[in-house]
Order: sequence, then structure tokens, then C-alpha cells
Amino acid sequence: MARQFDSGQLMELGWRQGAILDQELALLAWDHAPNRLDADEQDHLVVASHDCDILNASLTKEPLVEVLRARVPDAAAGQRSHRSAGRNPRALRLSEVAVRGDAIALDFVVHDRWEIPRELLMEGAPAARLPDGKRRLVAEWLAKRYIRAAFPTAFDARWRGESKVWRKLLKRHSRWIQGVYLRLDTRDKLTGSVPYRCDLLLAMPSCSRSLPDWTEATETIEREFDDFWDRLRPGIACEDIQLLTTDRITLARLEPYQRFDADWVSFEDETPVISVEADLRS
Repeated sequence: MARQFDSGQLMELGWRQGAILDQELALLAWDHAPNRLDADEQDHLVVASHDCDILNASLTKEPLVEVLRARVPDAAAGQRSHRSAGRNPRALRLSEVAVRGDAIALDFVVHDRWEIPRELLMEGAPAARLPDGKRRLVAEWLAKRYIRAAFPTAFDARWRGESKVWRKLLKRHSRWIQGVYLRLDTRDKLTGSVPYRCDLLLAMPSCSRSLPDWTEATETIEREFDDFWDRLRPGIACEDIQLLTTDRITLARLEPYQRFDADWVSFEDETPVISVEADLRS
């Protein structure tokens, strides 16, 4: 006789977003994986669904949960943190994740995920859970797959040749910057000598204003960002660069902007400036 589903039991067992399946349950979950994916005993499966869906009382409303495969990288590949690995929209690395007593790195690929029957979680408790900061990072990374900003192809073509310089610039100042937002004058395809005109907003941690090197840092950032965008003329004309601390940024101010820090760049503070939901208007 099949066991009756009980969402209360899932709560007692500790199932939440970021929970890692134990080896026995992972074997059951792999039975539901796409044929294109091959299981490896070194892999870990992480629950990606939201807590409310995992613990929903109705199996009819929420029959499935999504799991995301995490691979342990080769020792030769190094143990880079998510800060150096970046937030590529297709791949993510987390470091120092505690699983079964070991601190390991985990590599995620956005395509390595699938759904399993939610009642499978009643078979036992999680083997481990991602810490809240890393769990949130994985959730935001998955969300950005669908809501990350999109700009006109003609605009992208005018700056992509300098993308390496842009990445280095952002990483060099990652201590000070939590987000970069860009306002474009048009989403149309511009041709010939007609420039795209834009404004840039750099969001900085509110606490950084009290640091002794604040003035020097902001002057350096403003100068180097001006220099970068000047090199994109005449195709792109950046007319204004604002540096604002997060306590002075409102959603109304952000409304005409789109996130432009590049999906593959992670700033030093993993706490987001603006919630993912704020980007839904883009």
C-alpha cells in the first residue's frame, strides 16, 4: 500500500530549497533524469524548488520538485570560489560547501536539472543543506536565466569587443560595487553613425561611505569608468555616470534602467543590491 503524502513530514525531515539528497534518494531521483544525463556517484543533487512549493499541502497542486545536479570538480581544476568563477548564466561554481563532513566545491550547469515526484522526499532526510547565502545565489542564478536584461543586438555589437576590459574593470572594483545599471535611449536597431546614448548607475554598499578611502575610491572608479565608455565613442555615447549608495537608490529611480554588470561577473558582497524581482520589469 502506497504511503499517504504528508507535507508536514517533509517539514519535519527538513526539506527546503538548497537541500542535498542523500545517496539512496539520489538513486531514486536519477530514475527520472533525462536520458542525456549520466549519473556519477560523486555527483550531488540539490533541490531547486521554492520552499512554498516543496512544503505545499496539496500533491495535486505541486506534484513535482526540481533537482539540480552538482558535480565535484577535478582537483586539477582548482577550488575557485563563486566570486572568481562568476555568475555565468549557464554555469556556476560554489566553494567550501559542507557535505558529509567535507568542504567541497560544487559545479552547476543550468541544463542539468529535472523534476521528480515530490513524494520521493518522504523517503528520508536531506544529507546536507546549502548555507543560506549560497542557496540564495543558486536561486538567483537560475532566475537570471529567464529575467536577465536584454539589449539590442546592434548595441551589443558596439561594445562586445571591449568585454574583457569591462570584466577586468568590474572585478578590480568589486569591493565597492554591488550592481551596475544602464539606461539606453532606444531599443531600436541603429545603423551608420547614429550613436546609442546611455546613462550608467553604479550601486555601492551603503556602509562603504564611512570607509577612510571612500573619496579616493569613488574618484578612481568614476575616472576609470569614464575612460572605458569614452573608448566606445562614437558608436556609444555614455552621457552620465552616477555613483550612489544603496540607501539612496529607490525602485522608482531604477525603473528606466536595466542590470548591466554582466551575468558572468560576481561582486565581492554576495548580498544583492536589489532583489531579483526588481529586474522583472526589464
